[in-house]
Amino acid sequence: MTTSTSDIKAVPPTDEKQASEPPSVSSSRAPDHSQSSFFKAAFDEAKFLLTTREGLIGDYDYAYLLTPNIPPFNKKYKDRKQPFFGIDDRIPLLLTLLLGIQHALSMIGGAVSPPLLIAGASGANLSPDEISYLVSASLILSGFFSFFQIARFRIFNTGLWIGTGMLSVVGESFSVVPIAQGFLANEYATGRCPTGANGQKLPCRKAYGQLIGTVAIVMCFQIVMSLVKPQVLRKIFPKLVSGMVMLCIGAGLVSSGMKSWAGGSGPCMLRPTTGIFVNCPNIHAPKPLPWGHPKFLGLGFIVYITILIVEVWGAPLVRNGSVAVGLLFGAIVASATGYIDSSTINAAPAGTFLWTHTFPLGVSGALVLPLIACCITTLVSCLGDVVATAEVSGLDIDGQGVDARVQGGLTADGVWSVLAPLATTTPMVCFAQNIGVISLTGCASRRAGYACCMFMILAGVASRFGASIVALPSSVIGGMTTFLFTSIIISGLSILSKVKWTPRNRFIATAALVFGFSDLVVPDWASYLFPKGGGVGLQGLKDGLTLVIKTSYCIVAFVGVILNAIIPEPPEDDVLPVKGSEKRDD
Repeated sequence: MTTSTSDIKAVPPTDEKQASEPPSVSSSRAPDHSQSSFFKAAFDEAKFLLTTREGLIGDYDYAYLLTPNIPPFNKKYKDRKQPFFGIDDRIPLLLTLLLGIQHALSMIGGAVSPPLLIAGASGANLSPDEISYLVSASLILSGFFSFFQIARFRIFNTGLWIGTGMLSVVGESFSVVPIAQGFLANEYATGRCPTGANGQKLPCRKAYGQLIGTVAIVMCFQIVMSLVKPQVLRKIFPKLVSGMVMLCIGAGLVSSGMKSWAGGSGPCMLRPTTGIFVNCPNIHAPKPLPWGHPKFLGLGFIVYITILIVEVWGAPLVRNGSVAVGLLFGAIVASATGYIDSSTINAAPAGTFLWTHTFPLGVSGALVLPLIACCITTLVSCLGDVVATAEVSGLDIDGQGVDARVQGGLTADGVWSVLAPLATTTPMVCFAQNIGVISLTGCASRRAGYACCMFMILAGVASRFGASIVALPSSVIGGMTTFLFTSIIISGLSILSKVKWTPRNRFIATAALVFGFSDLVVPDWASYLFPKGGGVGLQGLKDGLTLVIKTSYCIVAFVGVILNAIIPEPPEDDVLPVKGSEKRDD
């Protein structure tokens, strides 16, 4: 999803690499150590940061970061233009750490949501230990991949790059969540995933392994597509298509979030009158209640209202981390009122790392076509995110340098999406959350990004952090995820607002959204489209086509791209009149 960048008031750069800044704040480019050894350069830089006032705290106005946006406290900073730090600027160590924390807070909510949905009750129903591990693995990989994304490096003996070389971060893709949920639901429906005697879905590690195994193979297609020129990609996948896709992704995910907000997406959602699922998540949980109980809704609303308060009145340091702050406050209330079982947190090891849990890798033909649509979606989304990051970082977005950064970001998305499944998680792609942080603070320095990566890795290694998130009531998670997923819808609407609404584009949007909205309103309408039977390969193809048709954004992407290719563009003046411009005969 893409954040608006119109509110940044940075000093314009003099070239592609460096932005000028007000003289009131001491800041400098990192010194050129090209003629000295790496170790000497590192020693000199550490000495500067730790032993000098300029390196340790500088003269940045830290009170700005901690001042709430509430009169009269914010009077001093209301109309004040903050200094701008370019991507290669040397900034004080304290500011580096504070902004690194802020970037990490803005990422955490989005980073932990996909594993909770895919591995939880709405997906593979893995054990709490495995879900906790996947949350930790997501944070660790997000930190490592973001580091290489920010640093970027040239592919040997070519003019191609991996990474953007800007403060752009990565996290697990939301685009794969609807595909994974649809695939896993079908695996349970066909008996390929186990179900208990009481109808409870049991852990399906095999299907999860097939999911990540297929992702690792199909995402190689994304690496190939990333080498296509950005201008060609924009022509094939215009804003009209990408906006509709974002709209459908968000709308589909809101359903999962709201089910969790009301108590969970497991069997208790059906409100049975007997059995262990009479209450949510089951009768053995602390303070179980029927699905949709006002107390569950109240817990989610606490998260929601906290996000609003922090976003409107919070200090700049926490404002872009409002989702994480809302989750934290909801967790505190849930713990104080007895909704959290701390035994799983206490039983978690002190630390963890990748591959402490593994899954049997496999391949499912039913996932190939939907994941190709996922590739298209992440490519278009990443392209916009990289350009938006360059814009708020003070770089010339019309220069050739940005094209190289776009290529590096798209290629990196593909590489991370291939490597992440081999490390047990789903695809890792560009995140847009940190764009707002750059815009708010005026700091695009990559040093803040490296600090963010360190904090993300530490949060993942501390396994009790992941265990604490898994132990939260579904309603607390739902309050957070519903807000996040709705922001994806708004991103889609923002993209569509920039489209020229010619009769051609209106027709394409209508034709594509016929199926997209039908999937959202009547999810099972295409379940019986293809008769069962035939060989394994044929059945896999049928399952894949069914999954494409039943996943709203996949079918919208395919229909939109095809119609955009075959329907010619209208003349330039064939555009709907602007509202208010029509002449009236009164």
